[in-house]
Amino acid sequence: MDTDSAGHGPHPADDRTAPHGLPGAEDHRSPGRALRADGTRCPVDAGRTDDHRSPHRALRADGTRSPDDAFRAVLCGDGLRRCPWAPTGPAALEEHDRRWGAPPTGAAGWFEALSLEIFQAGLARWSIAQRREGLRRALRDFDPAEIARMTEDDVDELLLDPGVIRNRVKIEAVVHNARACRGLGPEDWAAHVADLRPAAAEPPPTVLAEASRSPEGDRLAARLKEQGLVFVGRTTAHRFLLRTGVLPGHLEGCFRSGTGSGGCG
Repeated sequence: MDTDSAGHGPHPADDRTAPHGLPGAEDHRSPGRALRADGTRCPVDAGRTDDHRSPHRALRADGTRSPDDAFRAVLCGDGLRRCPWAPTGPAALEEHDRRWGAPPTGAAGWFEALSLEIFQAGLARWSIAQRREGLRRALRDFDPAEIARMTEDDVDELLLDPGVIRNRVKIEAVVHNARACRGLGPEDWAAHVADLRPAAAEPPPTVLAEASRSPEGDRLAARLKEQGLVFVGRTTAHRFLLRTGVLPGHLEGCFRSGTGSGGCG
């Protein structure tokens, strides 16, 4: 059974969004006035009709636009197209432009990617971006050896920390996984996913076409469970592959699509 949907969903105590006014709070109600990473507004040019410059919003033969256009990569004020979730706030924009789909460079980076997807389960995609720095601080830079030393008292303290996702099940799962991953180097993590990279992968054209699971994710979930990891169901494993660039994680037309090892940046 997929642990993402069987008793390990979001806890009532989860901080689902950053309070309005706090740094990183996403302005999801105003997609046309999204924030750049520097805090300035990045207007989404959704009404352009110059179809030779906007091939992903081209008119249909009858002169109308497809309803799917609302779910394609959006054109931002800096002239770059991005996945629709990117311009929802400065934290999401930085996550999209710098980290999402980028292969980790060290063991802590691989473990961070998996842990973030565990915390992400059941929440909006950009929510975890707002809490990433708080989680890094609280979870000792995602160093598995350091996290493995955390005690029950440490977990209790984290549940009082507003900078993290305050969910005991998820925090305890990350601590458990750190103990199971002690000693793994970046080459070991890379070996786990080496045969899961598709020879050729096309990015999804719209958000509606994005899959929540994949055969590759199913295989990875089974491997991680055999190693003793928990809270690594098929959905979490699939998103881990997207986050680490093994599978395409950006939409067709996004400026980060097609630049990484898995068809994403």
